[in-house]
This record gives sequence, C-alpha cells and structure tokens, in this order.
Amino acid sequence: MASEMDERLRSVSPADPSDEIGTFPVAGAADVEDAVARARAAFPAWRDAGFVARAKVLERFRDRAAERVDELAELIAREVGKALWDARGEARLVPAKVDVSLGDGMRQVAEMQAGPGARATFHPRGVLAVLGPFNFPAHLPNGHIVPALATGNTVVFKPSELSPAVGAWLAERLWEAGVPEGVVEIVQGGGETGRALAVHPRVDGVLFTGSWSTGRALSEATLDQPGKLLALEMGGKNAIVVLDDADLDAAVAESAVSICATTGQRCSCASRIFVDQKLVDPFVDRLSAVLHGVKIGLPLDEGTFMGPLVSKRAFVKVHEYGTAEAIGEGERILRVDPGLPAPFVGPGLVRYPSSQQRSPYQREEIFGPEAAVHPIEGLEEGIAAVNDSEYGLVASVFTRDRARYEHAVGRIRTGLLNWNKGTIGASGKLPFGGLGKSGNDRPAGVSASVYCTTPQSHLESEADAFDPEALPPGMPRP
Repeated sequence: MASEMDERLRSVSPADPSDEIGTFPVAGAADVEDAVARARAAFPAWRDAGFVARAKVLERFRDRAAERVDELAELIAREVGKALWDARGEARLVPAKVDVSLGDGMRQVAEMQAGPGARATFHPRGVLAVLGPFNFPAHLPNGHIVPALATGNTVVFKPSELSPAVGAWLAERLWEAGVPEGVVEIVQGGGETGRALAVHPRVDGVLFTGSWSTGRALSEATLDQPGKLLALEMGGKNAIVVLDDADLDAAVAESAVSICATTGQRCSCASRIFVDQKLVDPFVDRLSAVLHGVKIGLPLDEGTFMGPLVSKRAFVKVHEYGTAEAIGEGERILRVDPGLPAPFVGPGLVRYPSSQQRSPYQREEIFGPEAAVHPIEGLEEGIAAVNDSEYGLVASVFTRDRARYEHAVGRIRTGLLNWNKGTIGASGKLPFGGLGKSGNDRPAGVSASVYCTTPQSHLESEADAFDPEALPPGMPRP
C-alpha cells in the first residue's frame, strides 16, 4: 500500500491504486502519551475484574470475529495484497486464538505448587505495547493482544503503517465485545509513533513482530529501561533439507508453497534449500516447473495463489537481491515474469555450486518469493549448512527415515523443526519463536501468556504455626 505520513495515513491497495481503503490520523507524541495514560488508568480495574469476567469479554470478541471472517479476509486481501485463500486462513485464526489462550495458554501460567507453604502465582505486567506487522496484520497482533488481555494487562496497539485498516478493524471488534474504556487503545503511524510508544516510561512491555533491524532498534532504544520486557518475534532465513531418500513429490510441493505463500512475505518462508547431490538435478527441474505454474493475480480473484508484494518499496528491495553482486557465485535459473505491474513479482531460484553461503542473497532476509538451492552430501552437511546463519526460526527435513530426522532434532538450531512438511505451517498450541536474529527467546503461540505475566513466589505459614524453637542459633526468642 501507499502511505502519506504527514497528518493522516492513507491506505491504498497494492494491487489496485484506485482502491483507497481509508485514511487514519497519525498519532504524535501527545496522542501516544494520552493513550498510555488511559491504558494505565484502566489497568487496576481490568486486573481486578478476574479471569472469568475477562474471558467472557474475549469470548464475545471471538464470536464477533467468527461471524465476520469473510469481511476480515477481504479487507486483508485488499489492504496488503494477500491472496484470498491466504487471507481467509488468517481471518479464521483470529477467533481460534481466543480458545487457545483461554485454555492451554492460561494453563501455562497456572498457580505452581512446590510443596506445603511454597507456591508461585502469575500476574499481569501492566500496560503492554503491541507493535504489529503488515504480513499477518490481524493474526499476529491478535496473538499478543488476546493473551495480554486474558492475563489482565491493558494494551496500546500500533498496527503497521501498511495495514492501518485491519488494525482498526481488530480494535473495533474488541470494543464491540465490551472491552472497557482504556483497556485497548490504538495509535496509528509509522516508526516515530512506534518508537514513542515503545520507549514510554509507563509502558511495561513491548510485544513486537517484524524485522530484525527494527527489533534491534527497539532493544537499543530501551537500553536504559532494563525492567521493560521485550518480546521480539523477528525475521527468518529458513531452510529445507532434502535427503537422498526423500519423497521428491512432497519435497518439491512443500518447498514451492513455503517459498511463495504470502508472496514470500512470511518470517517462516523458505529461502534456503539444501538437497542431496543425488537428487539436486531432478529437484531443481521439478521445482522450477512448479514455480512457473504458480497462479499470480489479483488477490480477490478466486484461484490466485500469489498476490503482489505489499508496496513498491518492497518490490525494489526484492529486485535488488537479483543483482549479480547480491547473488555472488550463484546462477540465476528462474525468475518468473508475473505479467503484471509492480509490486507484483514472480518466484525466483538461484542455484549454488556448494553449501557455502557468502552472498547477501544467501544470508539476508529477502522477504519475497526467492530461494537459493545448494547441493549437500548427507545429513551432517545439511545440519551444518542450516546452522550457518544468523537466523534460527524454522527448518524442515525431508526423509523417509524418522531416525535421520530425529538425529537433526536439537542439532539444527531453530525454534521450529518440521519433518516432511514445509516451513510455513505452525500449531497455535505450541510455542512459536526463534533464535539469534529471529527472536529473543520469548516464543509466542501458546507461550504468549508467559511473557504477558510476571511470577510471584510465596513462602507461607499460618499465623498460629510459628515455632520459636525453629529460630536459628544466636537469634533471641521474641
């Protein structure tokens, strides 16, 4: 989408410049101050309302979101260019997150017993800032907001400047469900708005999904606030390992989907593929044929698999990775012409002569439908190649032998490791997060309730159970 960051934010579909979705006021420093103040004032009552009361509000939100899945899917497709099948999948995740958070999520922060007179309880942190991304503009911020509210926090939400309308839709459904005044605030804007919110001294935590560079900037900006929690879900340079006994059909199909889903704009998309030398030629031939056939088109058209990138700026960035300097020693073997104007792109492949990874194309997150293919000799070289990265979000291993896959478990250093499945799938009932540049060890998914709370440990004794004989030597009795 295009945006005009003066006094109002203008949302225009990347697929159709004539489709203006809306304009939104940009929050300045004073607006952020007011939003945080309202959230701070609302916190004690929301905390003290208790889980049952909070759950009823969130269940109403779930029901309203479920009733309007198609509406939300169309809005996502229009605003960020996500193909309708993909947008529908995201829209369905919004109500589903409520049940996971109220069930398995809350069990993650249930009272902990450690024997007679020893327990721990878990409590809300206070005011949490949620900074959302454009690629899952509803699901990913919702994945922070719902557990934050369930555990008793209040929230100030800044959507991506590329998806303000979806962010506003989410906030409106929460308010309709009866979230009290001040419990959910929304501030629209770009980086300056996000920074003002993140560094605000009365914000107790920052829940962020986005790029590594922005996550690093947030860490640097809050260095003088060590008590402020940062939960950073960042980028990926995700890998697929295809061993010599793999089901080639499955490996090719899952690789293609993992490269192209959301036009390559998922933190979990595959961009490095390591294929056993025995299979690399047929794998490349078959993958190229599949990628040539990917349906690229308008996101609202049924049958479109891949819509445009989110913006022309994103288009320029992806194409910069196609230069000879960026590719290095690789050979460009595919870049499909989408037959549509920018920011539409086609999938691309670059083949390398070994598993060594030196060039920007091999090491940096491209955030487009591009992948490097490397030959390997066996599983050990594949493990080493996957780990040769600053990122550590998702990897997949394709082999018919479960023992070979299990050998990779724990040796491949990623937050998620899949067997005979692509990199883009994940269960909301499991933790989701990565290592290195992919995250700071605060996984989301079902574990989001953990970083939304802080533990308090207790040693307890009934008042009439005091035993003066138990006092240490040298301590007089009262």
